Amino acid sequence: MRKIATLAALLAASPLAALDVYISSSSGSDSNDGSISAPLKTLAAAPKKGANIFLKRGDVFYEKLRDLQNCNIDAYGNGAKPMVCGLKILKNKNAWERLPNGIWRLDLKNAENFEGYRAANAKEDNIGCVYDIAQDRLYGHLVRRYSDLNAFGDFWVSDSVSRVDVRDKNETFRFLYFKFDKNPAESKSRWAFSAGANGASNLKNCRVRNIAIKGFGIQGICRAWNCEFSGLDIDLIGGSVQLSYKHWTRLGNGIEFWISDSNPCNNNVVEGCKISRTYDCGSTIQGIGKNAPKASNIVFRNNVFLHCRQAFEHFIHSPAKEHVYENCEFSGNKCFDMGKNFFSSPETRDANILSYDRSPISGLVIKDNLFWGAPHYSRNGYPAKLENNTVYIYRGQYLAFARARPEETVWADSGADIAKAEKILQNGSDKIIIVEPGDVHLREKVLREAFAEQKSEIIKNSPEKYRRDFFYRK
Repeated sequence: MRKIATLAALLAASPLAALDVYISSSSGSDSNDGSISAPLKTLAAAPKKGANIFLKRGDVFYEKLRDLQNCNIDAYGNGAKPMVCGLKILKNKNAWERLPNGIWRLDLKNAENFEGYRAANAKEDNIGCVYDIAQDRLYGHLVRRYSDLNAFGDFWVSDSVSRVDVRDKNETFRFLYFKFDKNPAESKSRWAFSAGANGASNLKNCRVRNIAIKGFGIQGICRAWNCEFSGLDIDLIGGSVQLSYKHWTRLGNGIEFWISDSNPCNNNVVEGCKISRTYDCGSTIQGIGKNAPKASNIVFRNNVFLHCRQAFEHFIHSPAKEHVYENCEFSGNKCFDMGKNFFSSPETRDANILSYDRSPISGLVIKDNLFWGAPHYSRNGYPAKLENNTVYIYRGQYLAFARARPEETVWADSGADIAKAEKILQNGSDKIIIVEPGDVHLREKVLREAFAEQKSEIIKNSPEKYRRDFFYRK
């Protein structure tokens, strides 16, 4: 209780927003006064400081939510949660150009062929995934060069087919190349592409509630200080290439709090959110410092994670002999099918929990969570404190994996393996159940029990395919 009270006090200390501003992408105008009867049209037109900002339900805002201070962001009206969306949508079906070997090309700079999100600069066409809106299907396998376009669904983005490193400073990501078994224009699909941008960023002393963030190729939420996030739906995040990094790698965390020496993203609460289909982790506390940066008062509580690479990641890289987290927790969350994120082929690090901490850690607890159907803990050596988690793991997946010593992997084969993993992870309170991958009856039972309170809402508001795949046996 003391920890929760401390967080609440930190949030309550933020100056109260005073000005009410309403925004509707469907019926507003930026020449309006921002009242509920005369709403603004765009997020860009809203005040950046000291405002209660209300987004109209059912509307889609093809913009970023950023650079706000001392603001409350919430929904108004009836219908689906208002969506902040980074999807660049193809409106001209005939824009696909045919190339040899089943490859189709789009000119991303031909603006008249697209609607939806408009790239703010050339680098935002660093596409993270190809998305079929009509079928709710994600094609996320980005290859490194044109010659790697081998399987149907592979894609690549670059100015030139001869480019071997799209991190080149002159790269403008002009063309998207997509290998498909027929002309994409002939399918019943509605094609979209996630922009290389962050959904929400640079927020200070803000409360963000009851909105959706979808289709951004970098991060869903990042760079936030003293903020509360609740009731959010974050989906289809990541996959863009990290342009500043020395190695070819892809970005994509649902919610990331970066811990630096000078300005760590501390004092944040994420509660009651749903995070799904992220290239990388659903949630993370991570950072690098030359001194001893500290993560403080960061809580992920009572959220749902579906089809992310990992549900939770933690690491702080610094010369310190101990990495200190203070009042940080990942608790009461429900995590299903980590690793099956539809972005790329499986990786060893696909797991419920991922850690790169290289020194002993304190002040971080992972407790009271439900995990289903994924390898459990991938780490460099030092786990966080584990308490009272329930882990349903498929037989043959790993319970504990240390990347520096892969030969010491503990596989979920028997009860003896559970005891061995408990010793390595320094935990005896978790309940670990080994299940068979084909046990659909148990899966259905666990899902129904886990989401009993939300079932009526899910059935009412979700497409039939999602309800069938999530709740019912095929």
